[in-house]
Amino acid sequence: MIGETLETLCKEIQHYFVTLPELHVGTEEAIVLSNIFNGEGKFAVSEGLSLSIINIEEERVVKSQQSAFKMPNGNVVHMNPEIKLNLYFIIAANFENYKTGLQFLSAAVRFFQARNVFTRQNTPNLPEEVEKLIVEFFSINFEQQNHLWSVLGAKYLPSVVYRARLLTIQEGLVRDNQPAFSQLEIPEISL
Repeated sequence: MIGETLETLCKEIQHYFVTLPELHVGTEEAIVLSNIFNGEGKFAVSEGLSLSIINIEEERVVKSQQSAFKMPNGNVVHMNPEIKLNLYFIIAANFENYKTGLQFLSAAVRFFQARNVFTRQNTPNLPEEVEKLIVEFFSINFEQQNHLWSVLGAKYLPSVVYRARLLTIQEGLVRDNQPAFSQLEIPEISL
């Protein structure tokens, strides 16, 4: 689901790029879901933007602990609580022409500024498990940026970091299925 969600974001950004005449985007992909670097330490994408996940974190503020659910037939099922995730991703520009890279990176920033909430109503290709995805700019300082690019194992490329909030994962495996209570009986004891 994580891959499908990020791939959908890439397609939405690509569609936006096509509408911008100054970018001269034809049929070639200007943004792809990819590692920034391949296994040999070379740029995985030449002449384009790469969108790559850099962190996944559990959203604990709105964490649901509900594990029992009443079904339409009246039975009560028990499942593990859902997990809500925040996805941190980077969009990095690798272009031969530096100015062209900045134009594409700016266009990606404009896209998320104009449209930062994704639902199945406004994004039909969003995976069916995703009800709502909120994308926000995530600022990192120079030190964090230095650490990030060190971990990625390369020299800095013009880039931006975003957080996609509240991706919910619920496998739906039922641990227990019990009929609903019809009455509660408390045994009597004599003292």
